[in-house]
Amino acid sequence: MVFWRKKSIMAIELTTVALVLSTIAAVSFLQTDEQATSHPCPETHKLFCNSFFVDAVYEPENNIVKITYSDNSKMTSLVILEILGMEETFHKEFSQQSFVEIVQFDSVPKYGWATMPVTFFLEHEELGLVGLKTEIHPYDEPKPKVIYSKISHSDWSKLLSLKPES
Repeated sequence: MVFWRKKSIMAIELTTVALVLSTIAAVSFLQTDEQATSHPCPETHKLFCNSFFVDAVYEPENNIVKITYSDNSKMTSLVILEILGMEETFHKEFSQQSFVEIVQFDSVPKYGWATMPVTFFLEHEELGLVGLKTEIHPYDEPKPKVIYSKISHSDWSKLLSLKPES
């Protein structure tokens, strides 16, 4: 019985990862965060670039990752934060336009922070359903790019159906 439960949890996590990757791959546009690169944000994506700020900074002295989300437009109604690649996916929901979440880690991942993408799925009054993806980085390294994507209503429904049990 316990083996089946672990297998079931792994299946849900693999499905979540597959959903996230397929959503990112199937997007109609990808754009990096203007603050993370010297390339200017194209006019067609200015609203995304100017509306959202996300970052995930590892602080080794405390073994924590400080995750920041801010919506400058103040039109976010729901944010689902997830850290993938962990033994158990970190999942938390917020109903505010900005937050800082502190997540404790035992150590740096064996294969680096790139193996643990940080994703934000949000409902936005003007932009609709949006996905953001970034990576955790040490405080003394540059901020990685942020990938923006539109999410379809069917993918959003699938995401909500995979919500971990409380």
